[in-house]
Amino acid sequence: MSGVILGYRPSKEPSEWPLVADGVRMVAAATCDSVPYPAPKLMLVLSGLAVYAERAGVARDPLAWLAPEVMTRFLLAHKGLKGSSVQTYRSILLRVREALLWLEYGQQPTHRMSASRERAAPYTPPELTRFLLWARALPPTSAYGGSALALLALGAGCGLTRREVLAVRGSDITVLPSEAVVVAVPGGDRVVVCRAMWEVDLAARANVAEDGYLFLPQRQVAEPKNGISNWTNRTMRNSSGLPELRLARLRSTWIVELLRQRVPEDVIADAAGMTSTAALAPYRAWVKPLTAESTTRLLRGWS
Repeated sequence: MSGVILGYRPSKEPSEWPLVADGVRMVAAATCDSVPYPAPKLMLVLSGLAVYAERAGVARDPLAWLAPEVMTRFLLAHKGLKGSSVQTYRSILLRVREALLWLEYGQQPTHRMSASRERAAPYTPPELTRFLLWARALPPTSAYGGSALALLALGAGCGLTRREVLAVRGSDITVLPSEAVVVAVPGGDRVVVCRAMWEVDLAARANVAEDGYLFLPQRQVAEPKNGISNWTNRTMRNSSGLPELRLARLRSTWIVELLRQRVPEDVIADAAGMTSTAALAPYRAWVKPLTAESTTRLLRGWS
């Protein structure tokens, strides 16, 4: 990755390139792990934008290059871009801008009001660890610590949906002789094996809940509207230093972890309750391509 970034040169190298090259390389290096595009494509688009900005008299500053109006003018001026290529360039620049704003100021990406197939971003391993420590530190009652652990284990550990999380009871959890913990998902014949990080807490929670609900066992309604979001907002109100806890992101975390570990996609889709592996496509944005060495090893049949 670093070799591609440092060694990149635009075709028909323009005279402005030496003036903006270091800035382009800096942006690419800082954001390449945060955007789902290969380094050569990233460098191609960023170098084109930077050279255009330099010619247009824009300040020699990556955030100035990535200002929405500059990106728009660049795309309009790039006569060689047609159809889907324009959308690809625009998507790359927007994702890079979001990643850079996050790094510089901690500014969250803007919400996209569209019917796109994008999914909630997965949590990072450090964020999951902090959630786990937070949940275990809550008062050990069903409404607080118990429900927090249940939500994390069923979301990040089993990839269950909102309706499934609300429906799961302690009696739906089984500990196998191998010590693996499995969930018989209510409403069907699907069985999900819990991720190792969460299986101890899930088994302990199920043992306490017995035939009651794992999450919010005292509730009077089987599927309370906004029940999960209302609970997380109340419970995390005084919790500083933690990101917003969302079930959609917990499920994304579960799916992306499995994809990154190269679990067969038909296995993931079945466990997630999807009708086909096509539904996994939006999650692949967070999965880095295999290295050439790993690809060779897999194709040769080595584990």
